[in-house]
Amino acid sequence: MNSAIVINGRFLTQPMTGVQRFATEVSKAIDKLIDNGEYGDLAGRIEILAPRAARDFSLPHIPLRRVGVGNGYFWEQIELPLYSRGRLLLNFCGLGPVVTRNQIVVVHDATPLARPSTFSPRFRAAHKFLVPRLCRRALGTATVSEFSRKEIGKWYGVDTSAMSVCYLGADHIGKFVADNSIIERFGLAGRTFFLCVGIGHNKNHEVLSAAFAQAGLPDSLLVYTGRPNPKINALRDDVVVDGVCYAGRVSDSELRALYAHAVALVFPSYYEGFGLPPIEAMVCGCPAIISNQPALVEMAGDAALQCRPDDVDELARLMRLVHDDRALRERLIAAGRVRSARFTWESTARSLLDQFLSVVKQAEQRDVSRHREFLPTSP
Repeated sequence: MNSAIVINGRFLTQPMTGVQRFATEVSKAIDKLIDNGEYGDLAGRIEILAPRAARDFSLPHIPLRRVGVGNGYFWEQIELPLYSRGRLLLNFCGLGPVVTRNQIVVVHDATPLARPSTFSPRFRAAHKFLVPRLCRRALGTATVSEFSRKEIGKWYGVDTSAMSVCYLGADHIGKFVADNSIIERFGLAGRTFFLCVGIGHNKNHEVLSAAFAQAGLPDSLLVYTGRPNPKINALRDDVVVDGVCYAGRVSDSELRALYAHAVALVFPSYYEGFGLPPIEAMVCGCPAIISNQPALVEMAGDAALQCRPDDVDELARLMRLVHDDRALRERLIAAGRVRSARFTWESTARSLLDQFLSVVKQAEQRDVSRHREFLPTSP
């Protein structure tokens, strides 16, 4: 018997970034809500459909079913609509099949259009074509911040007045056991170091590296995680150059260890739809320095230090301040723990489920009203 609800499982074929993290953790949280009885009527009525190449993803109440023969855009646009036909489709990663109306789409941000140099031409073209059509056609849409809601309307030219906002959770990071081997591997034990999660032009690593050099902290290191841009010759995995360490991709357990040992996370990004690393850092008791980019300010509030993303002098000053002032670090840690406590995946899942059920109810009511229009009237 087919389930009434289908989750688009294409994310299980993609590398883990913030978008795939959202899909993974929301799916887990929905499963947990079903398990504790809060949405028990969904038990046996929801499944994940994914391409054949999908990695394993086992949940007690949401089975994974691999279908089709394709992958990527072809699978999502051609095969997924066929296998999910007649059911409500949930898309957590920004895209879905444009031919399907009976679906909910979570559009995370407008970065492909607002910061086009960050993405490949194919990626930009796909989002430019698909996102506006999905927003206009889908039963419902959601995004991850008020800033993103406004940006999606601005860049994609769609009405976002009915688009709901569901913030990401960050409590997943606290569930991992810290793998301190990364501390030993890069010689960080007993060293003061700043951490930046993600690397590339949009993450503003050029300004951050310049600010670190200007801060003049010879006892400290700057650690980057993430895959370096191959077009920048100086950036390679697993090297330390002039006090800057490029750690490459790290596991969640290794990231937990880095957060726990860092003097601060520095995240001066130019553009974010949400900006998960500062909230993850707060969960782990790591102070955060962020740019005053609107989504980051919306998430972190006054629990993080802020500066303009292009202000090398001010960023250097804040890094020195956090490095030197233990009392300030303690205040930031305390404020961060309070702030991050409001960002849980259970809250995200509950918000989305309530929207899904409301959208379905409204659609059913419209169908009933439309049906009544054609019923014969009594004589």
